[in-house]
Amino acid sequence: MGTSFLSERLSTILMGHVKKCLPTLRSRVSHLRGVQESIISDLGKPIIKKGPAILDLINTFCEEFRCVINGNSTNLQTSEISGGAKLFYIFQNTFGNALEEFDPMTGLTLSDVRHAIRNSMGTRPSLFVPEMAFELLVKRQIGLLRDLCLRVVDLSYDELANTISVACARHFERFDNLKNESMISGINLLSSRLPPTREMVENLLSIEQTYINTNHPDFIIRYRSVSDRHTPLVSNPQMGGEEPAAASNSSRSSICSGQRDRTASGREVEHKLTEREREEVQMIEQLIIQYFTIIRKQLQDTVPKTIMHFMVSYLARNLSSNLISELYVEDRFDNLLQESDSVSKKRERACRMLTALNEAQKILSGLRDITSN
Repeated sequence: MGTSFLSERLSTILMGHVKKCLPTLRSRVSHLRGVQESIISDLGKPIIKKGPAILDLINTFCEEFRCVINGNSTNLQTSEISGGAKLFYIFQNTFGNALEEFDPMTGLTLSDVRHAIRNSMGTRPSLFVPEMAFELLVKRQIGLLRDLCLRVVDLSYDELANTISVACARHFERFDNLKNESMISGINLLSSRLPPTREMVENLLSIEQTYINTNHPDFIIRYRSVSDRHTPLVSNPQMGGEEPAAASNSSRSSICSGQRDRTASGREVEHKLTEREREEVQMIEQLIIQYFTIIRKQLQDTVPKTIMHFMVSYLARNLSSNLISELYVEDRFDNLLQESDSVSKKRERACRMLTALNEAQKILSGLRDITSN
């Protein structure tokens, strides 16, 4: 009687413990089944129709690339700016700030300005500040912006190449061969746009250097403001006129006051200038600064537009057709859609785990029926 009582008592205790633990076990098994099913879904099932699969993968990848550039991707990074936001930063901050900080008088010494003025006069002195000297010097200063403008093209190229690489790695994670081939094809297409983009940017600078538009509305306004601060120059004070009193205030110009960093020889030349030469140098400097401001503003607008047209927009429009023409080849389907070993092993592991969890769920369902009785 004691043995049968003990057996019955232990059975009752075990059943109570099983009933208590069943809800937790069922919930745990159900959660694990959901996790493994999600892993299998992300990895995808083995592909049977490979042609349509490649087309779908390429189209979704190109759409993702366009979304990253436009800023409406569902996979936006939160650790750093990238894609279209990085391009905007390059245009507005990197390039814009570099242009603003660029000194219009970089590389020009007092001697350069004075010699340009004298050489443009030839054998006869001029009654007014020679326009040829201004054009010669301002063309030279515009040319100094070439490296700065080409640098922003290279930075944009690097960011686009990085965007393609990151998108390929994320989108074609399952297929290493397709990922590598898509990356190579996309970057090759981007590289083909680099020379025409650089050429167009150089053309923009050449256009500005070829024709100095002294009739530009903004330059006319600024020129008048400069002219108002300088009275007309008299070529020979002994002809009855006197040097203008404004010449005594010529220290307002940074190039004439010596406030700008100059070499010792440049400062020595400054002290040898006549009052007329001081006025001429001051006027040329102010005109260069004013016209350079206009060019700087135009380049800050046209260079980013050039990059957007020749590189970014072209890539967004033609990336899909380029990938299809190079990768949609029936003989390459098997190689391109060959899964990496890591993906295959991960799917097999998830399938085995899901099978075991399904068996566990059946056992728990049977225990529920037993305990209910």
